[in-house]
Amino acid sequence: MLVKELRDVIKKYDEKDLNDIIVELYKRIPKSVKEEYEIDNYLINLKDAKKIKKEEESISFESLTEKVTYFLECVDNNLYAHPNKIINKNERSKWRFKVKRFYKELNKYPANTKEGLEATILLIQLFKRLSYGCMYLKFSNWNTFGAIGIEQSVYYDNIIKRLFANSVNETNLNLCISLLDVNKDQNELSTFMYDELIDNLNSKESKEQAIPLLDNKISELKEELKEARDYSDKFYIEENINDTVYAITNIYFTLDEFEKGIAYFQKNYQETTSEVKEFILLNEIEKYHRYEEWIKEYESHTILYRESLVEKYRKFKNIKEVEIKS
Repeated sequence: MLVKELRDVIKKYDEKDLNDIIVELYKRIPKSVKEEYEIDNYLINLKDAKKIKKEEESISFESLTEKVTYFLECVDNNLYAHPNKIINKNERSKWRFKVKRFYKELNKYPANTKEGLEATILLIQLFKRLSYGCMYLKFSNWNTFGAIGIEQSVYYDNIIKRLFANSVNETNLNLCISLLDVNKDQNELSTFMYDELIDNLNSKESKEQAIPLLDNKISELKEELKEARDYSDKFYIEENINDTVYAITNIYFTLDEFEKGIAYFQKNYQETTSEVKEFILLNEIEKYHRYEEWIKEYESHTILYRESLVEKYRKFKNIKEVEIKS
């Protein structure tokens, strides 16, 4: 029903009927929707709510920047995580609605404009806080990306696209790669963000440019690993190394350079069990339906493979034999 049609319909009801309709409709509105659109505040303070809505609709970039910057400062000072006299309890609980509005408003500015570039920087700053909040309490809960309804990898993909809209150069590539160091959302695989980076490398040149930059990251991580003493630190560094190796290996594969990709994986992937390491590598090769390379890699090792890999080997050998005969 259109708004005009709605107005025509409600004209026939008296005040009591309208009151009953409002109450019934209110009961049917989900709690999350009431909170997001501040329905209660709208009903209690109709005039003020309309005024605020009008101001939000016509917000200038300068005003938006001030709001986001102040929000970031408050987050950094833990004002959205713990009771305080600056941010009251009601406002602390609504942090996610602020972030959703910031995300929406900032993305309205084209990435290749002056304001768009500044908007991208603010989106990156928000992304870093949300990622940090996955591990440390900076908001009212740890599921920060789930709270705003935007997956971490999707948010990251948006940042990459905005940066690459200006130029796929070393500076922007390094910035994208540096963001891979953020705390990862436990509701996603740690490789999801790396997949987004790979998918946004749309040219041979960008892929070839990204490989040494990612390799530098691995070298730095290996130095960190040497100094790490705590088990959890070692675990996260090794995971970061492996995810980066995963990215380089797949970039080589997308360039149809399977020998280089396999060699790089074998040299750098952190895994002490040979069979597990091969299982991971063979799974990556299989994604590209390169059965000849898969078989060659499988046969190059005298390993007691798990049954699922043995069955795949037989299957892929049969496929290759059929191809040869045809």
